[in-house]
Amino acid sequence: MSERPRSAVRFLARRMTVDPTGKGIARPVVRMAEGGVAIGVALIILSLAIVQGFQRDVRELVVGFGAHLRVVAADQGRAQGTDRVAWDAVDTAVLRAIPGVRHVQSFAQVPAILETAEEVEGVIVKGLGSDVGPEFLASALRQGRLPDFSPDGSDFELLISEVHARELGLGVDSRVRLLLADARGEIRPRVFSVVGVYATGLQEFDAEFVFCGMHHLQDLSGWGITARVRISDRMVDDLPGLRYAEVAATGGLDRLRYAWSGVDWKGKGPHPLEGRGAARVVVSDGGMTAPDTAWVEWDERQGAETQIPPTVRTAGGSSDRYVGGFELRVEDYGALWTVADSVFFSVPYDLDVRSVVDDHPEMFQWLAMLDLNVELIIGLMVLIAILNMASALLLLMLERTRSIGLLKALGMVDGPLMGVFVRLAVRILLRGLAWGNALGFGLALLQQQTGLVTLDARSYYLSVVPIELNLGTIAAIELGILAVCGLAMFVPARYISRLDPVESLRFD
Repeated sequence: MSERPRSAVRFLARRMTVDPTGKGIARPVVRMAEGGVAIGVALIILSLAIVQGFQRDVRELVVGFGAHLRVVAADQGRAQGTDRVAWDAVDTAVLRAIPGVRHVQSFAQVPAILETAEEVEGVIVKGLGSDVGPEFLASALRQGRLPDFSPDGSDFELLISEVHARELGLGVDSRVRLLLADARGEIRPRVFSVVGVYATGLQEFDAEFVFCGMHHLQDLSGWGITARVRISDRMVDDLPGLRYAEVAATGGLDRLRYAWSGVDWKGKGPHPLEGRGAARVVVSDGGMTAPDTAWVEWDERQGAETQIPPTVRTAGGSSDRYVGGFELRVEDYGALWTVADSVFFSVPYDLDVRSVVDDHPEMFQWLAMLDLNVELIIGLMVLIAILNMASALLLLMLERTRSIGLLKALGMVDGPLMGVFVRLAVRILLRGLAWGNALGFGLALLQQQTGLVTLDARSYYLSVVPIELNLGTIAAIELGILAVCGLAMFVPARYISRLDPVESLRFD
């Protein structure tokens, strides 16, 4: 088509909406069509922004209780306290250097029971170290403070949720008994002080997790071996005051073995401390667990009334050489699987890399189903827009039947004439998109800045309707709407080809 016919098409498209008599329906029909498109586009923008914002915020809450990725012992479950990973089995510097990894931290996680004088509650105790990223817990804190996560923290401090505080009648400064099972299945009770209360809105997670320093769980879980030397006074050959040394050791996954040096002792004892000497004992379980060491020095004089007491030094156990695993946060959730593959090839073969989707499949399946709602809304809005535009176009062609007949009588063929009304429909569509964008983005930004519309957190996990505006996605959808609706307008425009010029000129 030459430039002149194109100009004629543009001119006619503008003139078809002009009603010099003021009695026609062209202008009201155009305004209604624009309004219908605007409302549909605004609903698409709001539904997309709300659903994506909801998915983002709920996903971040779930990730906050764990991480995007976890490096754990192979076949480890979510709360298996007997599984452990050697601290030096993973080079965390290598993990931090992987593109897309934002943060790496160690953790321990074991099942336990919270016990008060009147109630008991099953929980998962998550231990965190000094490398923790505190943003999530700090933002969820409602009362008190966070526990001391550093290895030097000796106080047994616990962070509980509002659910636990309500059901067990606990608060800040309350004391609660925590019952944990170690690697051998033995119960290890400890009394913790509640130093803080948190709430995230994810009720099923809040009711499940409590937090403390990881060093407490390392010790209570019995992941390593702890050697202790006990010194006792005994009567041997009627010689009072002769002391004996005996090793008391816990932990290990196999039968414990005792290797002495500096003396010719065998086994755990008791062994006599005669004369002056020094000995070292290394307790191991055959290589399954990191060993522990203790030292004894003594200066004994048989029969002497005054004796120098023996000294005992221990390494403090090897439990601190194990963790439950390592958690990784990624920069972009969309690149999760790419980063997961890189992490998988960076860790030993006997370790597994689990994503947050693997750990909580039901939650992410539910979040994925929300995309279907958006797709249905977009499909319905596009269908309504097509029907709305087609109706408006047919009414305009009906009103301009005589004009169409005159143009055809003057020699204008059906193709350019159809183009006049398709162009008119596209103009209406563009105006509707402009008004719809103004309305949709305006309401979305208002909610984003003010949090005007609230939610019941117990039902929806969030207290405020979230908003996430993905401009690229919205632009792609609107371009798709423009293309689909524009092409669809050729169907009602074919009505023109059926009009006979003579009959059209007689139309009233």
